[in-house]
Amino acid sequence: MKYDVLIIILAGGEGSRLQPLTNFRVKPAVPIGGKFRLIDIPLSNAANSGFKKSIILTQGKDASLIRHLKDVWYSDSRFGISVDIVSPQIAGKTHKGDADAVREAIETINSMKPDYILIVPGDHLLKMNYSSFIDFLHFSKADVAIAIKPEPVQLAKHLGSIKLNSKNMIIDFKEKDITAPFKYIDTDGNEVFNASMGIYAFRRKVLINSLKNKGNSFGKEIIPDMLNNKKMIGYNYKEHNIIIDRIKLNVNEYMIDSKGKSSDSDYWKDVGTVKEYFKANMDLVSVSPKFNLYGEKWPIYTQNYNLGPGKIIKPHGSGYINNVLLSEGSFLSDTDALSAVISPKVLIDKSKFNRVIVFNNSRIYECDIKNTIIDKNVILKNMQIGYDEDEDRNNGIYIDQNSKIRIVPKNYDHAIRFFEK
Repeated sequence: MKYDVLIIILAGGEGSRLQPLTNFRVKPAVPIGGKFRLIDIPLSNAANSGFKKSIILTQGKDASLIRHLKDVWYSDSRFGISVDIVSPQIAGKTHKGDADAVREAIETINSMKPDYILIVPGDHLLKMNYSSFIDFLHFSKADVAIAIKPEPVQLAKHLGSIKLNSKNMIIDFKEKDITAPFKYIDTDGNEVFNASMGIYAFRRKVLINSLKNKGNSFGKEIIPDMLNNKKMIGYNYKEHNIIIDRIKLNVNEYMIDSKGKSSDSDYWKDVGTVKEYFKANMDLVSVSPKFNLYGEKWPIYTQNYNLGPGKIIKPHGSGYINNVLLSEGSFLSDTDALSAVISPKVLIDKSKFNRVIVFNNSRIYECDIKNTIIDKNVILKNMQIGYDEDEDRNNGIYIDQNSKIRIVPKNYDHAIRFFEK
């Protein structure tokens, strides 16, 4: 790739469907897979794709995100990519949508003078070779490329629907239309539509000129308006995205084909709801995860805590530990755990876990917990969570109405709540 590319990562989403995990943080700052943050995914893809320059667009509730970016990514030569953080709040402004956020950064964009601009969400879970995506736009002679993926029609209310002609040129676009207007039957007999992944590649002048017009949203206004006068092409993510990797663990060797292509090359998930977020984490601890964290050639980067490895202690030699991601600096002592994701610096003692996610710095003693997300800095003792809705609500535990997943809020201290009662 001989041309200059700037990646813009949108990190200002409200994340209302992920509350209360997003009460105090933006969605890209939410932990995933124990030690990572969602923002690490697009930045790792950028670094692995050979990109050198990035802009992170933030807005509100971004203290933990900015702290993480500065601790891990900000001008860190280890990853070969520079990170600029741009927030409209610094100038006393707020943006009205993703396109408006990019519009506020035009001065920064022009100062960098890239040939191409790649715009990606900061909260999706995928491995994408961004370089191949930019190459696709370059050689197609189009003005804009949009990454697309066939999805079930019921998801059309959450995603953009794209209509292609025989040459994969985009001839129509509808944002979040529940009718899935351009649906079709795929080769497996399923009713699907070509979904926009919210990942766009622009020639710089095309993007700058388009943002001079009215419109705050790419999906609702900018992209539909460009259909009239720009060449737009659809990039079939499943067909064109190829991640070449080598897996360290023998148990996962089946995930690589004869040419070295990883089977998660076409994986894509927007973890926009509690249900989808929980499901994605549970997939990571499964025997055959759809998204692999153990590749050598396409690693996911994050903070190195410089702590000792995770440790499991079974003083009496009994019980079970099954399908657990245990991060550095964490201890499981005399605990039974099935399908759990444990972040760094967590202590769990004399407890039972079944399908549980625990964020950093939490302490859990003598508890029986299932189908639960435990946020940061939580202290629990002698509690049963995930069994009785009334009891959980009385104890201040949030219950997601769609999935019934319990969420223990950040800084929750059961001992303090007990004495307050």
